[in-house]
Amino acid sequence: MKALRHIPRLALRDFAHEAAMSVCNVMALAAVLTPLLVLFGLKFGVIDTVARRLVEDPRSRELILVGGGQFTGSWVDALRARPGVAFAIPETRRLSASFNWLETMDGARQAPGVGMIPSALGEPLLDPVQVPNDDQDVVVSVRTAERLGISAGDRIRAVIQRLDDGAANLAALELRVTAVVPEAVLSGDSAFVTLNLLTAAEDFRDGRAVPRFGWPGLPPVAMERIFPRFRLYARSIYDVVPLRDTLIAQGVEVRTRAEEVEMMQALDANLGRVFWTVAALGSGGFIAALAASLVAGIERKRRDLSVLRLIGFPGHAIVAFPLFQALMVGMAGNILAVAGFYALSATLNGYFAASLRMNEFVCRLLPAHVAMATAITLVCALASASWAGMRAAGIQPAEGLRDV
Repeated sequence: MKALRHIPRLALRDFAHEAAMSVCNVMALAAVLTPLLVLFGLKFGVIDTVARRLVEDPRSRELILVGGGQFTGSWVDALRARPGVAFAIPETRRLSASFNWLETMDGARQAPGVGMIPSALGEPLLDPVQVPNDDQDVVVSVRTAERLGISAGDRIRAVIQRLDDGAANLAALELRVTAVVPEAVLSGDSAFVTLNLLTAAEDFRDGRAVPRFGWPGLPPVAMERIFPRFRLYARSIYDVVPLRDTLIAQGVEVRTRAEEVEMMQALDANLGRVFWTVAALGSGGFIAALAASLVAGIERKRRDLSVLRLIGFPGHAIVAFPLFQALMVGMAGNILAVAGFYALSATLNGYFAASLRMNEFVCRLLPAHVAMATAITLVCALASASWAGMRAAGIQPAEGLRDV
């Protein structure tokens, strides 16, 4: 063990003494490792960007009912309780799911035919503070807000109309605008409302009374409401396909963006195969080249190493000599390769900056990836030194007698 402590120093001195050979080995490793890091950085960066966009866009997790059906509130509640579901809420008929018009409190400006979309706590398209909690809260699209000239905090009047024996019967309700959301969230003239307000509008149009809003009509029907539609969002993009398959098995046909998710997963798998194939070929070539270089070095230093054996260095200390040199080549080459990667990745990210959003990268590695690459590089370096180590283990002290 005492002799082994001198081996790192001797290996470092020899590494510096043969600077030209050492630099060639380091450059050879960097030349192999840098493209691999860039390739993996592209794989991770592209897949991470695609996955991030899919994850951040709630519509990637939306399951849209095809046609219609008959769904009770309890059925939707059971659907909402499933592990892969993030949000589920029933919807009424499309014909009844709209205001005849919205108008300012002074009646000066109107927005006709504003669609109603039910919303509740957990709404994936809204921030929690924007969700309409009260039946008289409404979140409007930017187009509707522009037509009415309103903003968040303003009050407006909603008007719903039905025909009773050919005569128009109007129901009015004062609403508070809790938020105005952009076109990407709500398109056209539309608004988020509570489910209670949506069902109240349907009941009024069906001729029934809505006591909580003071709208006249026939007595409410005492039976569980049947909804023809629902809004549904999965918890993550990876829950979309299982949830779709479950609904189809129940006879509920839905449309999703599962094809995009599956395409992203297939792209990730295919790029992974390409990367690991190239990495295996590159690593194999480097291991062979470094092993040959270390064996050649052991043969050149055979008499020197035999002298070390003669003066008392044990065999395992001599074996450690090429191992330490391989580690130095591996560490130096890895540092050079990582530096080259960051320079190249900055260039690539700058080149594609116009098509990237904030905090998106086309070429990127996490610190964990760099640490993993360093560990793999050092393991490969030690593997390449094993042949040289075996050759060094065979050196006998007697070989150095002729030089004493």
